[in-house]
Amino acid sequence: MTRLRYHRRDINADLLRAGAGLAACVTPMFFLEPGAVAIYVLAVPAAFFALFGVRTVTNARTAFTFDETGIRAEGGHRADIRWDDLRDVRLSYFSTRRDRESGWMQLKLKGGDGALTLHSTLDGFEDVCRAAFRAAQARGLDLTAASARNFAMLGLGAAAPSTPSTPAALSGWGNPADWRR
Repeated sequence: MTRLRYHRRDINADLLRAGAGLAACVTPMFFLEPGAVAIYVLAVPAAFFALFGVRTVTNARTAFTFDETGIRAEGGHRADIRWDDLRDVRLSYFSTRRDRESGWMQLKLKGGDGALTLHSTLDGFEDVCRAAFRAAQARGLDLTAASARNFAMLGLGAAAPSTPSTPAALSGWGNPADWRR
């Protein structure tokens, strides 16, 4: 049984981003007249930064236990997914640059009564992806074309056939070592 957590460095960086964004949105509100349209305009991104901060605190408090039977989240978020109850697996890549050389991955798992979303900043993320891929194969689950390509970039399975409408620039996924911000 392996215990996994998000890297403290990444949690601190996300908390700093959430705090700075929230401060940048809320501070001007104190200098505006009540009822000004700008207050409502600033409230929307302030709410998003607040939600991002709450999600980051939840990730910091969550610990995952992972073994050959499944994965369990305890702490800030609770879920228990057994590999033999797995219903859906999606591995997504989100690029931060046009050349798609930097970004992060997100693994969504659904099974039993729970669902988990794991980000590539999780220590041991690649190991969980391998276990999820093996479980999906064993259960005969269909993967989306994007998930199949992303698993192939981790060295798992064959890449899904690309469609002719996919630009060549979208086929590069960068170095897996760069997925951790």
